[in-house]
Amino acid sequence: MFNLQSRINGKDDDRHYNETRIAVRDRLIAQEMRDLEARMRGQNVWKLHVPSANKVHEMSLTVTPQEGIYRNGTFRFTITVPTEYNNCPPIVKCLTRVWHPNITEDGAICLSILRQNSLDQFGWRPTRNLLEVVQGLTSLFTDLIDFDDPLNVQAAQMWSKNRDTFERKAHEYIKNYCK
Repeated sequence: MFNLQSRINGKDDDRHYNETRIAVRDRLIAQEMRDLEARMRGQNVWKLHVPSANKVHEMSLTVTPQEGIYRNGTFRFTITVPTEYNNCPPIVKCLTRVWHPNITEDGAICLSILRQNSLDQFGWRPTRNLLEVVQGLTSLFTDLIDFDDPLNVQAAQMWSKNRDTFERKAHEYIKNYCK
């Protein structure tokens, strides 16, 4: 019986199906990379890098905000596109330690588009793409900061109680970890 969650977790006895899904995923990534490369030109906020031509589904993203609390910081992410892509979202982790209400200090990210199941209609859908993921991650450092639905509750509480202290701590993290 077909079970998407089992396949997402890498448990699938149907080798032919798995090979077909990998081919579909890699073809989708190739199509999306053209758009990503075009969007990357002429801007200096984010850079996407595919370290190996043999593993196009493993990428690194660098976000360098030009304004706001996080300007002058350089934040690194890994993006792994699973075999079941576009039926499920990419897996993203922040590698840079950051004081942020939507990113934990160990790199977990709270962003609606990365949720397989979302109640707010902004979660993952098969029509979404990697450009939307990159734009969402970039926006986490500007207009998408969500203090009302935090993953890092301490950061959100600090923001609501004393914004100056929050900003000082965020800048301290940038100074210490964004090298």
